[in-house]
Amino acid sequence: MSSLTNPKLSDCRCIFFDEIKCMASIGIHSHELTSKQEVIIWLEIYIKLVDSKSLSDNIEDTQDYDEINAKVESIVNAKHYSLQETLIDEIANFCVSLTNVKAVRVKTAKTQAYKNCKAVGIEVFRWR
Repeated sequence: MSSLTNPKLSDCRCIFFDEIKCMASIGIHSHELTSKQEVIIWLEIYIKLVDSKSLSDNIEDTQDYDEINAKVESIVNAKHYSLQETLIDEIANFCVSLTNVKAVRVKTAKTQAYKNCKAVGIEVFRWR
C-alpha cells in the first residue's frame, strides 16, 4: 500500500499503522445510531528522512507512534459520525498537522455494514 515509489516521496520514510481496530459510533441508519460498530483504520504517514533520524536511537528524533495511535482513537471516540468521509477527513487532517509530515494516506472500513462483503470503506491521500 506504500506510496514510497512516488518521486515526491523519495526523501521520506513511511510510518504505517496496519488495521487499527476501533469501535465507533458511525452511520446514518437507525441501528447505527444506537450502537457502536467496528471500524478499521490504516495509516501511512510520510516523514522526510532528514526529520526522522535513527543515528541517536532516541524517540525525540522521530515521530512518537503512541501519540498518533492515541489521537486516532480519540478522534474516533469524540462523537457520532454520520459519514466515513467525515471521520477520515478528521484523521487525515490530524496526521498532516504533525510536525515534519509531508503526506498521509488514510483508509477506513466499516466491517459490519453489509453481510455480503468483508468491509466497505474509503481512502484519502493528502499532501501538506
